Amino acid sequence: MVFQIKNSNENKRKMTVFIICSLLFIVVAVPFRYFFPIFTISEMRPASALPPVFGMMFGFWGALGAAFGNLISDIIAGYPLSILIVGFLAQFLFGYIAYKLWYGISLNGKFTFPRLDSVNNLLKFIIVIIITSVTMTWLICFIIGSLGFSDFSSLTSLILLFNNFNFSMIIGAIIISIANVFGIKMHKPIKPKKMYLSGKIFDLSIIISTIIGLVYTFYSFFYNQNYYIFNVGVIFYLLIIFYVFKPIEIDIINKKTKVTLTELFILVFINLGAVVAVSNGIEDFYSFQHITNLVSFWLKIYNDMAINIVIFYIFSIVILWYIEKNITTPIESMSEAAEDYIQSENKIMDSSSIISQINQFVDNSNECGILSRSLIRMIEYIKKYMKNLEKVTSERERINTELNIAAKIQEAALPKEFLRTDDFEVYALFEPAKEVGGDFYDFFLIDDDHLAIVIGDVSGKGIPAALFMMVSKSLLKNEAKFGMKPNHIFNIVNNQLAVDNDENMFLTAWMGILELSTGKLEFTNAGHNPPLIKNNSQKYEFLKSRANFVLGPMENINYDNNELQLTKGDKILLYTDGISESINKDKEFFGEEKIANILNNSNLDIKESLIKIKNGVDNFAEGLEQFDDITMLILKYK
Repeated sequence: MVFQIKNSNENKRKMTVFIICSLLFIVVAVPFRYFFPIFTISEMRPASALPPVFGMMFGFWGALGAAFGNLISDIIAGYPLSILIVGFLAQFLFGYIAYKLWYGISLNGKFTFPRLDSVNNLLKFIIVIIITSVTMTWLICFIIGSLGFSDFSSLTSLILLFNNFNFSMIIGAIIISIANVFGIKMHKPIKPKKMYLSGKIFDLSIIISTIIGLVYTFYSFFYNQNYYIFNVGVIFYLLIIFYVFKPIEIDIINKKTKVTLTELFILVFINLGAVVAVSNGIEDFYSFQHITNLVSFWLKIYNDMAINIVIFYIFSIVILWYIEKNITTPIESMSEAAEDYIQSENKIMDSSSIISQINQFVDNSNECGILSRSLIRMIEYIKKYMKNLEKVTSERERINTELNIAAKIQEAALPKEFLRTDDFEVYALFEPAKEVGGDFYDFFLIDDDHLAIVIGDVSGKGIPAALFMMVSKSLLKNEAKFGMKPNHIFNIVNNQLAVDNDENMFLTAWMGILELSTGKLEFTNAGHNPPLIKNNSQKYEFLKSRANFVLGPMENINYDNNELQLTKGDKILLYTDGISESINKDKEFFGEEKIANILNNSNLDIKESLIKIKNGVDNFAEGLEQFDDITMLILKYK
């Protein structure tokens, strides 16, 4: 089914090409048959440019379309049946030979679709046009000579030759260039799976036919005779027909690229050449009105146009060759190399090959040489930069890995199994920021009747803060096990942290020890945020106390001890400044009052209370990235 659909689409495309080529030929040919006749069976024929161009672009169906368009035009003009038949055959061969020649001639070892994007391809186009124009002239002359309309070598023959050559050079080159600018899809030859005859045998046939044409031209010219013209013409036709069966033996480069700088220069010169040739032809048309013989009149015009075209293209090719060699090719090559470098996934590895592509233009003395040297220096600089970046990135990845490990160690050090007994219930929430910080919480039973709760926030970020946190947490827990009051614990731990603390790191902390049997809570605050407590008033309020100096910067600091009596149902919330200092897009702080408001406007258990506070912070931040750890601990005395 897929094959049938594909085959159907291909047939539609071929018929579309055939119809369009036929219509275009008719539209161009018919007006000139009425307004610019030359002799009985011919006229001024700009349409002669179409068969070789359509053949090169669209292959068999392009050549057939042009031949059919010629047939319809001849019928409209009322030409004899013999001219209709041979004209159809000659026009088809005119187009199809051009197709075979384009894919059979190579000046640089490469075969592409018809495209005038280099001086080599322009020369190749000119060669194809010369060969096909001469061959077409012989095809027609053998026919009209055999039918007695004209001698083989005559002024008529020259008019046919100049007509085919002039208009193919003027119009044909422009059509091919415009087709490529607009990206018109061209026919891609199919390489046969098996070759029955060598391509050289087919090439030999067109060489022999060319020799026959030349020999008979000289014979007819010098002896003014058409002896054996029919027999020679049959042989000539058979050789040409045999050649068009030549299979395409090469692979076509099907690289779709944008219009190149060289191609634009060639297009400008082609259009300029067309303007020069047409202007010359118009001038001659009005200058030679005194020539009464129509054949001589048109021969004079065509001859001048051909001379102008030849001279113009000779100079153009020299100029274009210089431009291509010294300007456009270096610029296009460097542009392509730069594009390859941009697309490269490994710029360090590929930079050497890119530089080697550009290096061939370094010795140029013009601006292209300066540009190539600058481009090489830029690539070398980028290479050096990429190596440094790769080194820095590798180091950063290593550091990030270590930070992730540190964060996991930090989080693992915090208790995850929350205590719930008949006397109390404790729950905590820890949400680390992207960067490793120093927040921590802890709760533990010192003995059967005493519960310690601790929260702390170390200054700074990263590995040092995480290490300082781990040490601080361990020291606080170890000293608490001896049954001391919170202020004494802070006195000892502060002195321990201050030893060899050259970086002046510190932490804020709040520690409370609850006597479960009586509800007495002793606590000490070392520069930390005031807790929120809910007691008999049924409302969360800030637990005011003297905020002592932080732990760690200096020794021998005396910390105050505070006492508070809890009753059944009382709750106390500890938190870090990661909550109160959370900001939104307007750079506003969340603040401590919002924490109290959230708790006072809800009646939730201790776990759900912490979750509600966290959700409130997230909604307030409006999607901004969390820059500090969020840590909370809540205790309920039963």
